Amino acid sequence: MQSGPSRPRATSLRAAGAAAVATVALTGCALFGKSWDVKVEVTGPAAAGITYSFAGETDNAVVRQRLPWSRAQNVGFGFNQVMVAHAPAGTACRIYVDGTLKVEKKKPDSHGTLSCFVNLQG
Repeated sequence: MQSGPSRPRATSLRAAGAAAVATVALTGCALFGKSWDVKVEVTGPAAAGITYSFAGETDNAVVRQRLPWSRAQNVGFGFNQVMVAHAPAGTACRIYVDGTLKVEKKKPDSHGTLSCFVNLQG
């Protein structure tokens, strides 16, 4: 009697899992369904640490930049975010979707952090 799943069943489960991951990744990249032009933006008087990601990405990008700063990308459904660390007074984050301002934060929290995010749904 076998104590674990048979090889064919384990292989089938792995293949099904890989297909599910691929489907989510492809739809998050707008290969299926609606897509949006998203722009994340940070303005302010000095340099700041910026962390951002667009829908469909699994890793956050981190940069230290003089302000103003922005990035834009065409995306599918999912979360789009930008966070500013050590934000000096006067710093703001914004996210535009198809040219329309969707979120803006102008006041850092008590730790000097600003964050903006938008969840796009298909």
